[in-house]
Amino acid sequence: MKITRILFSFSLCTSILLILPIDNLVAQAHEEGTLIRVTGTVLDEESKSPLIANVFYEKLPYYDDMGISATNQQNGVYELYMLENIKYIINVKADGYKTISEEMEVIDNGTQLIEKNFVMLPDAAHEKFDLHNLIFARGRAVIDESSYAELNDFVEWLEARPNINIQLEGHTDFQGNAQANLQLSQDRVDAVKEYLTKRGVKKTRIRTKAFGGTQPLSRERTDEARTANRRVEVRILKQ
Repeated sequence: MKITRILFSFSLCTSILLILPIDNLVAQAHEEGTLIRVTGTVLDEESKSPLIANVFYEKLPYYDDMGISATNQQNGVYELYMLENIKYIINVKADGYKTISEEMEVIDNGTQLIEKNFVMLPDAAHEKFDLHNLIFARGRAVIDESSYAELNDFVEWLEARPNINIQLEGHTDFQGNAQANLQLSQDRVDAVKEYLTKRGVKKTRIRTKAFGGTQPLSRERTDEARTANRRVEVRILKQ
């Protein structure tokens, strides 16, 4: 997790930019005031899955103290150190999501720790849709030939929209081993990405994300429900 704290010092003639590593913050706290640890998670509002995001803070009203923390890719946790009894504006940014911007006053409750969690909503422009006719071999990441027509149409759709970037999101049904389901969903979106890139779509336009069986459309145990849960969704990240 990367934490950077930036301080601006102004005089009549010069301005100095200092980037301080976290090891130096405690020593500086004696001069400026008490540093409070602010930490929490950044999650998707619907799925509650962790997001790769950046959390920025800027001191109010003059923006003379600012910093940034990148979330941990595994659990969505960020960590910042901010001065007690100071107001800040916090911005949370993640690709494909609406930016969060809100003011916060750092008030210590006696623990020198504040937990602040964020949930993010997808940007309305970043729509999501299914590849309805995408079929894989049972329990494998092999694309059935009957799916080629839909994938070829999708290639043409992407070629006609060269500025669009997408994320392929893989899902399985929720039965069976959770880790195996997660790996299978990753293998399947990787297979779709490989199919698209072999037909000319640039790799840089395609991201992948695996969910396994954590986001079923239905909890019923019928064959129809299980089939519906096994899917690949396309999320538009950039238009």
